Amino acid sequence: MAVFVKQLARNYPKAFAHEPETITIRIKEHDLEEIERVVEEARARGVILPEGNSYVPAEVDGGAGAFKAKVRIKGKLTDHVEGKKWSLRVIAKKDGGFKGMQRFSLQHPGTRNYLCDWLYHRLMQAEGVAALQYGFVRVRLNDDDLGIYAYEEHFGPELLARNGRAPGPLFRFDPALFWEHRLNEMNKLRFDEPFAAYQAASLDAFGSSELEKDKEARAQFEEAVALVDGFRRGRLSASQVFDADRIARHHAILDLVGGHHSMDFSDVKFYYDPLAKRVEPVSYESFSAHGIRSLAGSNKYIGRQEPGMDLHTQWFNDEALFRAYVQHLERVSRAAWLDSAFAALGPALDSASATLYREFPYKELDRSVYYSNQKIIRKLLDPPKALHAYLRDNGPDTVCVTVVPIEGLPIEVHALLLPDGARATVIGRSIVPVRKPGRVGEPMELRFAVQQKVERGDLKLECSVLGASVKRNVEVFPYALFDGEAIARMPSADPLALPFLAFDDTARVITIKPGDWSIAADVELPAGYTVRATAPLNLRIAKGVRLRSRSPLEWKGLNEAAIRIVNDGELQLLECRKESVLEGVMVQGAGTVLVQESPLRMSHCAFATTSASDHFTVVRSTVRMKEVVFAGGDDGLTAIASVVQADECEVRGAKDDALVMRGGSVAWKNGVLLGGKGAALKLSVQGEAVIEGGRIGSDGDGIEVRDGSELEVVKCAIEAKGDGIVVKDQERISGPSRVELKVTSITAGGKEIVPGEGNEVTLDGKSVSAVAP
Repeated sequence: MAVFVKQLARNYPKAFAHEPETITIRIKEHDLEEIERVVEEARARGVILPEGNSYVPAEVDGGAGAFKAKVRIKGKLTDHVEGKKWSLRVIAKKDGGFKGMQRFSLQHPGTRNYLCDWLYHRLMQAEGVAALQYGFVRVRLNDDDLGIYAYEEHFGPELLARNGRAPGPLFRFDPALFWEHRLNEMNKLRFDEPFAAYQAASLDAFGSSELEKDKEARAQFEEAVALVDGFRRGRLSASQVFDADRIARHHAILDLVGGHHSMDFSDVKFYYDPLAKRVEPVSYESFSAHGIRSLAGSNKYIGRQEPGMDLHTQWFNDEALFRAYVQHLERVSRAAWLDSAFAALGPALDSASATLYREFPYKELDRSVYYSNQKIIRKLLDPPKALHAYLRDNGPDTVCVTVVPIEGLPIEVHALLLPDGARATVIGRSIVPVRKPGRVGEPMELRFAVQQKVERGDLKLECSVLGASVKRNVEVFPYALFDGEAIARMPSADPLALPFLAFDDTARVITIKPGDWSIAADVELPAGYTVRATAPLNLRIAKGVRLRSRSPLEWKGLNEAAIRIVNDGELQLLECRKESVLEGVMVQGAGTVLVQESPLRMSHCAFATTSASDHFTVVRSTVRMKEVVFAGGDDGLTAIASVVQADECEVRGAKDDALVMRGGSVAWKNGVLLGGKGAALKLSVQGEAVIEGGRIGSDGDGIEVRDGSELEVVKCAIEAKGDGIVVKDQERISGPSRVELKVTSITAGGKEIVPGEGNEVTLDGKSVSAVAP
């Protein structure tokens, strides 16, 4: 009670220093009675069922003007219908919306533990994980002031746009059968229910009704279903199906906030990236904040993937994913990291807290939980002893050690430390699986190469948790555990088997050898190197084959000879921190090029395709170009949430749009953009573009601007068979677009400028309302 009184006295005055936003919902009386019926039935039954819980029409005003919507009761359990603070799902019609959301929920802040999910989503977003928009608002229903609610974004295309993602399916494991199981439990019916298992759940797309109408979206969802099915059957690894780094980041944050209750398969939400062909997690309710006793990845790694595993056990049996997970755990468990996060979020947290304190002044964010979890994470990543080790054999050139796991996290053995200070390297597999709770660890045999027979005493193993930077030395007992059969080891892949690659591990360089080479199977170049190539080089990538690099490229042709690539598959540059450089590179064929989260500089290059797909795609990257030509494709060059700087570059021969910018910014100087039936430049999702000099032309419209984007055109010639510049009408969800034209000539078959409603368009300093052809 004393704590409650202190919090009340401290926080209640803060609430009146901040006027909360208000959202007003108006529902007709007979429709409100229908919602009340759903509430009463749910309270009587103890659960909210979808049957009979239909949407009713409503008018909603979030402060930017009223819009039509439909609403219904949301949730599964009766905490969503307690008292008068019922949880509502709101779907705006047409261009309506609240804070850029067309689909969102309004619910008691306690259903998401007040400020805990607010912090959780912002931490996830800062980590590059697609996150829901979540905050607090005052709600009025007709003439009733319902007080402070939490608003939470639902799953739709605006979520992807706000998170800088390409359009793609959002989906989940269908929870319907799982909830049948939960309902049986609540009714005290206990029996085997195989239909409720993770392995039995189908995939359910958000907005599934739209898949029937959209062939491309349906094809993308079918890809996602096929990949996840292969993963569940144990035929594909987690890294082959999922964005392993984002899965790792997601779970590192779950450990930090103590959100382990959200790890049930029925609560996990996904996005399928159709460009990278990987499934990403989407930040959803965290059930935080709670103290932790173990980690999300504890007690799972056995060194192989099996079809009978649950979702998270399958994930954490992927070595690359687990390494990334531990590396992110080390980073987020540093006190300075959390200090920095709270400092950066301070003003926004103060504002959210002030709104919440209007009604809940005693619901402070308990920061001590997070700092305590950090300490536990650090302890778990640095156990007092990693394993038990027994000397089985010490021959003239090999030492054999039997190790027994004692930990809940996998242990990597780096070396055998000899009495004279020398290090003996391990031969073969060196990752020791976990000891399952309640069981004795399974023995595993490790072999080390030595120059001569070593004495039995004073041997040590250098070990760490898989992926961890902290290493410990473990004494090797000078006696054998048993004389048994050696544990089978999976053979490791040898990258040196590829004849066109030369690895220099000292310089951390991979060289593509000069000559004529063909790639008939997928090749992934690992992170941590620089991939170099020079002419004379002719490289062919077969149809359906991917050449993927996670290391930066340095590809340089000669003055008399370019590097030539026939790409009938996919050329991908992914997640490289260092800038890649392409000079004098010519790429042609029916394939595609993807640059994702990788800075790139190009000069004197050409990319030509004969396919109808989007040719060259850039995602969340910075690309600088000089004298680069793109030819062919449906869209010649597509950039999503990226920065593009181009000087004397050309995009021509596209069947649809020449340059597509979804968010991000582009500076295009003295270049050429020639579109097909679409536009030469299509600018959306609050993108920014500066076009200076050069020529723009299209068989359709010259330039299309929408979604609150900003365009500046200086000393440019625009020729279009359709309209010259089309600015789409302002939408409430995105705000006005702005176009500034300076010393620019426009020749159009239709109108020179279509400014749209609510936008700001100027031509040589004068406002444009309509310009006739």
